[in-house]
Amino acid sequence: MANNLPTIPAFEAGTNPSESWRHWKKILKIIWKPFDTPNDGCEGVTLQKVLQEFDKYFLDYQNEVFASFKFLEIKQEQGEKFTDYYSRLRNAVVECNYGESQDRMLRDKLIQGLLDKALQERLIRETSKKARALQEVVSECKTTENSKVQASVMNEKLTVNALKNFKNYRKQSINNQKNEFNCKQCGKKHEKKCQAFGTKCQNCDGRNHWAKMCRTQSKRKNMAARRVNAMEENSENSDTIYIGELKSQ
Repeated sequence: MANNLPTIPAFEAGTNPSESWRHWKKILKIIWKPFDTPNDGCEGVTLQKVLQEFDKYFLDYQNEVFASFKFLEIKQEQGEKFTDYYSRLRNAVVECNYGESQDRMLRDKLIQGLLDKALQERLIRETSKKARALQEVVSECKTTENSKVQASVMNEKLTVNALKNFKNYRKQSINNQKNEFNCKQCGKKHEKKCQAFGTKCQNCDGRNHWAKMCRTQSKRKNMAARRVNAMEENSENSDTIYIGELKSQ
């Protein structure tokens, strides 16, 4: 039978005997639970009586001032969920022995240590008009945190969709630019059918092109330019002949 008994860890009081005792007693109860049987009315020393005596002894080491100091120092940390922050406060307030004022102290400290300053200001404003119980404050804090998480998820999805739509639009624009070309009939950029197709040119009365792209107009300009060049060359030759005649005289 003795070989079947589990090993119970040694108790070490440390610097905080009362807290060490509470922790060790929890472990002891878990280990001892399978072996705990009714005493059938037998008188004598029971485990529960022994634990009660140790409770009286170690509770004398409890320093309420220091416990209260640690409780009042607690604040919600960056990135910490509200439920975790509230759990730390509940564990710490037990050692302060606030008695009937425990819920009020817990409520006030909870609001004071909130990371969300907008929520903190709203709760202070609301409690100044009407007293609110601890559970009401806790419920509002949870609701606000959940709403922020949901809004963050929605905004993230909207951002992803907007980025995806922008990429698709940009890709389509690039494809459209690749398909477009400078048309020799209308002078514009387009993909398929030209707007000048079937229309009449105002310059040469030809069809399927516009006047600004009329090739007849270009030919006329080239011919006019050649005529001007020819006239200038003839003029220069005439001057040369005239000067030569004067010298010969």
